[in-house]
Amino acid sequence: MYMPADIVVGRILSPWGVKGEVKVLPLTYSADRFFELSEVTIRVDELERRLTIENCRIQGKFVILKFSEINSPEEASRYKGLEILITEEESPPLPDGLYYHYQIIGLHVYTTEKRYLGVIDSIIETGGIDVYVIKDDREYMIPATEEVIKEIDLEKKVMIIEPMEGLLQ
Repeated sequence: MYMPADIVVGRILSPWGVKGEVKVLPLTYSADRFFELSEVTIRVDELERRLTIENCRIQGKFVILKFSEINSPEEASRYKGLEILITEEESPPLPDGLYYHYQIIGLHVYTTEKRYLGVIDSIIETGGIDVYVIKDDREYMIPATEEVIKEIDLEKKVMIIEPMEGLLQ
């Protein structure tokens, strides 16, 4: 299974205020997870920089972060557009039935009738229900719903689905 060194949890949108804070778009199931973090990684090209979170607050649908290493709006503007990453070890466990994208991508997908469909290549976030893109000889788009997804076995790297009528046409 694909095991990333880093998991993207947010994207820095812009500087915020005069103290070097940044406005972050959370790319995670809960923006509250930022309160649990003391450090994050920012990747610039191939270079990584570890930053210490000094303060965190929620502002609407955004997270406002103050890093100890950034102390002015000018410094903060250098980070605009960059992703905020954490290691797998820093990632909190999810509730039962929820999975991180990196855990789903790479799973082999079979129907309940044992028909092999392919490997989950990517995930489309629709704002509602995620859609799993399965590729082999063909490409299938499967909604990530309890009605369709019957079993996920991370150890065996397998997902079992029960396709709705017309889903695999």
